Amino acid sequence: MVKVLILYYSRTGNVEALARAVAEGVESVEGASAELKRVDFATVYDLISCDAVVFGSPNYFGYMAGLLKDFFDRAWSIRDVVAGKPAAAFTCGGSSSSSALLSIEGIFPAFRFQKVCDGVVWGLRDRGRPSEQGKDLSALKSVGRILAETALKRKMEVPQN
Repeated sequence: MVKVLILYYSRTGNVEALARAVAEGVESVEGASAELKRVDFATVYDLISCDAVVFGSPNYFGYMAGLLKDFFDRAWSIRDVVAGKPAAAFTCGGSSSSSALLSIEGIFPAFRFQKVCDGVVWGLRDRGRPSEQGKDLSALKSVGRILAETALKRKMEVPQN
């Protein structure tokens, strides 16, 4: 069994709705489980104990939420422990600007995360609220599925202690 951590910040519920779609994708893979955790309640141990991770954030002034950046700052000391973990990101904002997504993915090399798929940007002006009925969340479910499959494959290849 592999665990995919979905670490996110959501003030209005939009990013949380996207995180739940990612979790659906994870849970669709046999042998994988999703753990949803708001970043303001997360510890570095959560990052250490998962097999893959996806980060979600609102787009605030073209950057990730400050609480997510703070988490990365606190996790800096364990970057060698989490090196190689499969990772992805998603963001939500008024427009389809990818600035916040790029700010998250720009941190991946410092932690040596393995970016396994393109991130998802949810533009509210283009797509509306993700929690509305009938919204197509397939791209987010795909992110979860790809992360889970990658984590399972990696677990099979890496010798366990």
